[in-house]
Amino acid sequence: MKLEFYIKYYGKSFYWAGKFLKKDVFADCAILYAFCRIADDLVDENKNSKTKIDKFIKDYSNIKSKNIIINKFKKIKKKYNIPNKFVNDLFYGVKLDTKIVKIKSEKEIIEYSYYVAGTVGAMMAHIFSTTHPKAIKHAIDLGIAMQLTNIARDVVADAKLGRIYLPQTFLKKNINAKDIVNDNFDRNELFSAINKIIIISEKFYKSGNNGIKYLPWTIRYPIFLASSLYERIGIKIINSNLNKYFNSRIYVGFFEKLFITLKTFFIFNFKY
Repeated sequence: MKLEFYIKYYGKSFYWAGKFLKKDVFADCAILYAFCRIADDLVDENKNSKTKIDKFIKDYSNIKSKNIIINKFKKIKKKYNIPNKFVNDLFYGVKLDTKIVKIKSEKEIIEYSYYVAGTVGAMMAHIFSTTHPKAIKHAIDLGIAMQLTNIARDVVADAKLGRIYLPQTFLKKNINAKDIVNDNFDRNELFSAINKIIIISEKFYKSGNNGIKYLPWTIRYPIFLASSLYERIGIKIINSNLNKYFNSRIYVGFFEKLFITLKTFFIFNFKY
């Protein structure tokens, strides 16, 4: 299986924007995405998820591995001098999902988003060979923004895996994953909490976009486009009605992607 499959199938917005990157850079991004995706998929398998992710991490720590994706990731890690901290933080975040997830506050949801996605943003910045110290912070914020969008979009899907990432302080009463699966909750209250997540994400999208100026020129537009495509998902969530949100998955379609691509191209040339 080509590594590009993971980003093409699971990360459609990234795949679309990635086509504006140089082929070799996009290929390395696809390796990073596949590595992170496989780790995430292991914990999404309810049966023996902790054992599986522990084995994956142990396999990664070995000098030699039989896992092709681990070996390819190690090569790009060395190539771009990606710090161990971000890989270790990613593993920590992924392992959180093997336990009962209980997020109490806005601070905790941002911390969780850093571990599972901000780390990916930081590693991606290294692949882009940015040398500016501020670039990593902004890349982390963009990763956090995108994860907050994922959380806001996938409340029902996550509940089916026994997880709820909405901070308890955003809800008037304690709602658990089983309540969502059984449709035993106040949809207006839950949707209000989801909208709060989108509003928080906007601050991080703004920071992420502010950091684009620190990237090499050829990288700037693809990242601005990826950010705009993902941010659009949040806008669509806020503008959707309850039935549409709870009965279908919000996404950006082909013609909408095409329109955003053209629109962001003109904005980019004016702004950057």
